[in-house]
Amino acid sequence: MSAAPESNPEPSAPEPAPGPAPDPTAQDPSAPEVPRARPRRGAPAPLVAAAVALVVLALAAALLGHPMRTASAPAPASTTPGRTAAPLPFTWSIGSQLWEGGCGHTYLVDRAPRAVAQPPIAADSGAWAGTHGAVHGGEALVRITVQGRSPSDAVVLHALHVRVVDRAAPLPWNAYRMDNGCGGAVTPRHFAVDLDRPRPLARSVDGLDASGAEVRKIPAVSFPYKVTSSDPEELLVSARTAGCDCRWYLELEWSAGGRTGAVRITDGGKPFRTSGTRGRPAYVHNSVEGRWITDSDSGQTG
Repeated sequence: MSAAPESNPEPSAPEPAPGPAPDPTAQDPSAPEVPRARPRRGAPAPLVAAAVALVVLALAAALLGHPMRTASAPAPASTTPGRTAAPLPFTWSIGSQLWEGGCGHTYLVDRAPRAVAQPPIAADSGAWAGTHGAVHGGEALVRITVQGRSPSDAVVLHALHVRVVDRAAPLPWNAYRMDNGCGGAVTPRHFAVDLDRPRPLARSVDGLDASGAEVRKIPAVSFPYKVTSSDPEELLVSARTAGCDCRWYLELEWSAGGRTGAVRITDGGKPFRTSGTRGRPAYVHNSVEGRWITDSDSGQTG
């Protein structure tokens, strides 16, 4: 008995190798497209640093109490760097507590006679007036002394102007006369100013010398004047008023070495002050009794 032949089974088809894993980011073609958000751009690092610096500077300026200035708007310089204003080619000084002839003057004082000290000598008039708050009554005499700085280069003085900065009614104060009448005296040539005029002018007038047996006229001399260090000039201004309490100052025009200018003449930085005395009670000092008496009691009139 023959054995049955062995059967050769057919080889099975090989299994396909596993494919690559699906990309999770791959978009399904059938799914609707979703718009992507654009990434935000950060500010450039230099701009951020500049902004922080400006904030710090502003806070520091506020704490220090100083305004902040940016580099694009620098503060203008008040003067050209390296340059200073040239000094005047002359010096000047004033005397504002002068009495006519050294003895005749009137002050207005807001005090009763018993509260006013006896008249001072002329040299102490400034201290007396300051203590009593006195104002020149009717007339103010101002002496201006001008002297050049060079012995050879003269300064030319061209004009003297009067500027009234305030007008008011005359002060309602008592008038105190510093004398019982002056004898002969020298009144040098000077400039007369009428403060009651709308535009007062400094007008050159003659002076008088009454110190001798005969009265001698001192002729007026008008501008211009020349001054050097060895040849100074004195200008005497007599400013009068009857109807106002006036505050005023002077301007002196000059030229020298191609330069020109005008210097303001004041009473220590303040305007001069003169007030009318018309209708005010007037007093003179009785040295025998040591008290102030009225003009009518003294036999004089104001």
